[in-house]
Amino acid sequence: MSSFGESALFSVQVALVAPIISFALSLALFGFYTLLFGLSFHFLYNSTNISRRTLNLVWIVCLFVIASVGGLLSAISGIVDLVALYNALRSQDPTPLEKFFTENTAETVMVGFEYTCLVLANCIADSVIIHRIYLVWGSRLWIVIPSVLASLVINTVGLAGDIMRTKGFSNTTIESNFNLELKGERYGLGFFYANAAFNVLLTVMIAGRIWWVGKRTSASFGRSGAINQKYKDVIAVLLECGVLYPITLIAHAAVEGSQNKISIPVNLIGPAILAAGIAPTLIILCTCIGRSITQRIIDSQGSTTIGSSTLQYSSQGRIDSTKNISSLMRAANVSKGESTLNSAQNLEVEIEMKRITEEV
Repeated sequence: MSSFGESALFSVQVALVAPIISFALSLALFGFYTLLFGLSFHFLYNSTNISRRTLNLVWIVCLFVIASVGGLLSAISGIVDLVALYNALRSQDPTPLEKFFTENTAETVMVGFEYTCLVLANCIADSVIIHRIYLVWGSRLWIVIPSVLASLVINTVGLAGDIMRTKGFSNTTIESNFNLELKGERYGLGFFYANAAFNVLLTVMIAGRIWWVGKRTSASFGRSGAINQKYKDVIAVLLECGVLYPITLIAHAAVEGSQNKISIPVNLIGPAILAAGIAPTLIILCTCIGRSITQRIIDSQGSTTIGSSTLQYSSQGRIDSTKNISSLMRAANVSKGESTLNSAQNLEVEIEMKRITEEV
């Protein structure tokens, strides 16, 4: 007869390796996130020329608090599970472990708060990305409204799954609670996959807009080769807008849905919560230091009218460049001897040439 410790479910890999890997991943991501948050808060707090500074500060602070609490609860829950499994293996008595996993109020509360933190962090992260889409697409409501509705539906499903999972996990010895927990887990898996697909779609919407703006700009100035740089910008924005977050969600859902099929079922809920805060914080940080590709497109939505022509230019986030453009505009207005149309065209070409020169 095989001993309790020889069971595949209660092997050393499950009892020790999996919680340690989860804790190490969460710790590494938290360290990186803390660095991003510190830099973002420093730039936003000390710079007065950053647009929507207060809103960005509220976003990053709320995200950091929620993600940190969720990550901390996940780490504590993993350590508690580790201790319970270790004691069961050492004593070869599964009775305390069975009671721990079926009737444990503290564990139930922690698990409930973990997934609640994930849903809350995801709501804030969605608002950051959707706000970027709103600005990049020229403040078009018909673009934003479907995104907001989709976000509400997805996060509502996630919250419903969290409630069912928590209620069922409170006492799984009751059959109805056990079935409710399984139903909550199915809702949770659907939330992870749908949320990952939704975040990818939002990223593609931003990247597609950037590609279109780059193509239009290149066609206007007869330089088809310049579009290659725009393709590079698209790749940059794909990374900037948090493709890593959907990847983390998919990985967590795949592991959670296949715990009986993999040798080391690592719990990735902690890294998923932290990734939900890292992605939007990285976007805001890039905006603060003038490296955000989407910010350039947002700035290019603003236009200056000379006569009947509208001049659109991409902001590089540099103060000197803005001063030079203002000087060029004043010079164009002083030149009353030339026609308005030619003045506008010359100024637009000069601005674009200056931008291309600075990029090179």
